[in-house]
Amino acid sequence: MITEELEDILIERILQRQIKANEKILKAIGKVLGEIGDINPSEAYKIGQMLKYGESLDKIVKILAETSQLTELEIYEMLEKEAKMNLGFSKKYFKAKKIDFIPYEKNIALQNKVKEIAIATLNTYRNISKTTGITYLDKYKNVVTKPLKQAYSEIVDDALYNISMGKETYYEALKRQLSVIGQHGIQSIEYESGYHRRIDSALMMNLQDGLNELNMAQQQIVGEQFGADGVEIGVHEFPAPDHSLVQGRIFSNEEFKKLQEVGIGVDYKGKVIDIHNKYGSFRPIGTMNCYHEIYSIVLGIDEPRYTQEELNEINLRNTKGFEYEGKHYTLYQGTQAQRKMELEMRKCYEEELIYKSALENIKSEDEISKIYKTDKIKKRLEQIKEREKQLTLKYDDFSKVSGLPTRWERTRNLIK
Repeated sequence: MITEELEDILIERILQRQIKANEKILKAIGKVLGEIGDINPSEAYKIGQMLKYGESLDKIVKILAETSQLTELEIYEMLEKEAKMNLGFSKKYFKAKKIDFIPYEKNIALQNKVKEIAIATLNTYRNISKTTGITYLDKYKNVVTKPLKQAYSEIVDDALYNISMGKETYYEALKRQLSVIGQHGIQSIEYESGYHRRIDSALMMNLQDGLNELNMAQQQIVGEQFGADGVEIGVHEFPAPDHSLVQGRIFSNEEFKKLQEVGIGVDYKGKVIDIHNKYGSFRPIGTMNCYHEIYSIVLGIDEPRYTQEELNEINLRNTKGFEYEGKHYTLYQGTQAQRKMELEMRKCYEEELIYKSALENIKSEDEISKIYKTDKIKKRLEQIKEREKQLTLKYDDFSKVSGLPTRWERTRNLIK
């Protein structure tokens, strides 16, 4: 099976491209707001039309289109690569059953399933891309999230109106928007519900769901081809509490079906496994952000890949965890805390990007006014950098104390 580390690499490569596109969009918005500068009321309409329908918006649309084309190609390649690598795991079961192994190039059923899941994953991705939005402050000072073109137009209109009418200074208008836009990043909106989240988070979940679905479907298809009568659950170091006892265990097909349908099943050694959480609900294995893979096997051919002692050691390490600033963390809780810090650092990084872009494009007929505005933005940048520095130090210290691996690529764009 594909390793968790390699799976992360495949997802991260696609994710980083989207993050880079997001940053370009933030810079373009910062540039526009920086260019508004001092305007005369008579010029407001003309400048507004230029900014709303000119080069900046065209550039943003082009960035999204190019990113989408590259990502769509790579999503299919990622899923096909996973299918080919996973297929090798099943060779020994074909051999044990004295059935000819079917390589990927000749396995039409598997190829068709890869195409089916790739299309579904791509369609979800296209919906994510088409519903790109921005979170900003509307004219009533409410934080709202709207589709890209509508949000872009309203941001420009609001800034121009308030400045030209003398309702607020240029710096007030700038700071009011840049902090909100930078903190929230580029969003993906579900039109029917209005629910929205960061587009990089939506994309990561989409890719992980695609890989999980492929893994489940492939194991079923190939398992039927060699006559599988059981499954083995994969293992990883920092399992969530509800799935900590199920990893590494073997189930007959019938018991695993029960586990997935009602949350309770009996493993091959007769132990009752309950995956209900403390709230009484349960997540089927391999779904809803579960990273456990499922292996189709032939019962009795070989022993589980992990002994019970090894599984106990993993669970004990996870539970034992570590202490940080007077609080106890399991290793799983530690990884969740890391993800939150990574997100906060990325917010600082993106807010810094949009402020820098505005700073580089400040225009003013009055040199004194320009210096005043520049100094104000520089002070805000210093505050953002200081917060980012403090977060970075804490993240680094937290990771060293816990011994957990770092994910610096999630805190800033590493694509050159």
